[in-house]
Amino acid sequence: MILLVLTLFVLLFLNMPVAFAIAGASLVFLTVVGKYPLVLMIQQMFNGTDSFVFLAVPFFVLAGGLMEQGKISDKLVALSSSLMDRFTGGFAMATSLASMIFASISGSGPATTAAIGGITIPALIERGYKKEWVTGFQAAAGSIGPIIPPSITMVIFGAMAGTSIGAMFIGGIIPGVLIGLSLMVAGYFHAKKVGVPKSTATHSMGEVLKKLKEAAWALGMPVLILGGILGGIFTPTEAAVVSVVYALIVAFFVYRTLRLSDLPKIFMDTAVISAVIMIILANAAGFAWILSAEQGPQMAVALLKAITDNRYVTLLIINIILLILGCFIDTTSIIIMTVPVLVPLARSMNIDLVHLGVMATVNLCIGMVTPPLGLTLFTACAMTKVSISDTARWLIPILSGMIIVLLLITYFPWFVLVLPNLIMK
Repeated sequence: MILLVLTLFVLLFLNMPVAFAIAGASLVFLTVVGKYPLVLMIQQMFNGTDSFVFLAVPFFVLAGGLMEQGKISDKLVALSSSLMDRFTGGFAMATSLASMIFASISGSGPATTAAIGGITIPALIERGYKKEWVTGFQAAAGSIGPIIPPSITMVIFGAMAGTSIGAMFIGGIIPGVLIGLSLMVAGYFHAKKVGVPKSTATHSMGEVLKKLKEAAWALGMPVLILGGILGGIFTPTEAAVVSVVYALIVAFFVYRTLRLSDLPKIFMDTAVISAVIMIILANAAGFAWILSAEQGPQMAVALLKAITDNRYVTLLIINIILLILGCFIDTTSIIIMTVPVLVPLARSMNIDLVHLGVMATVNLCIGMVTPPLGLTLFTACAMTKVSISDTARWLIPILSGMIIVLLLITYFPWFVLVLPNLIMK
């Protein structure tokens, strides 16, 4: 077991791609120990991806790509701005609100950052917000993508942990909204600090309703997905297919912002992203089987219980480990690597798996904003041409609010479980 884990970290330290590091560690262990045939790796790779649930991954990626390319973000930003302009820091608040709404369409952090940031970043800088702060703020707002449903991260966690994906989708709503609100507070105080004047634009109720009407089709996608799942009309996987059909209809025939010539690139991007996720899943399946066969999860549970048997300290340790991993490894890889250990640990401590899944998702979304890996941070930095080191100190108050929300949902599961318990029972 030590050989397996040690080899994995050595390969990751040597900067080998995560998928191949996982496979390499598994093959080294199988070869050196000699207890299991090498063909076992191939069998487990196939078994690990042979699940109907995983079909949701490419379809949710495709739906998000269609809505992003279809310029749906323009209408969401316009609606959010009409609602928030009256407040100090109003456009920063609108950025957070628009990101929350787009998150319920794309389920992707980098996609939310790029789609909303393409409009809001220049406007925020023009209005007087610090460029470095804007970079970190948009990266944080984009990280809400995988928290508010639909969420590819939750699909993978739910499939691996054997817990309800629909319940996780519902459970992510309040944490996602709380993070959005924490960013609005950060926007307000930054605007006060740098002296950003309150917008003089006035929006009548008629204008707000007009923008709401224009954005109604975009807002309809999360309603369709969640309504269909909760109503028992379709499964999360079928919901992903429905979302693609809906996105095609809205982008082509309602907003008319998508052209046939855009489809090849969208399909190619979807194929690449999905292939990366599935390769990681396949290789991780073999790794997870070896861990299980060698009693790895049981050893990890025993080790942690030897350190503490306090449920609250255990939750804190889980948070710290996930936050550290999030700085160096992508979200999907961390979920796949840690679920085989976290699930037995959660069961031994009587921790609800839906609560654990949402908590882990929020952890890893914070990791999207933290260097050196930070996928949404890289995306925002590429858009503003600001270095990560220049924006790092401006991230501290932004991340502080997000971590407060994380601790809140960690120690008060009610924030995660109240909606699933209310709606799904």
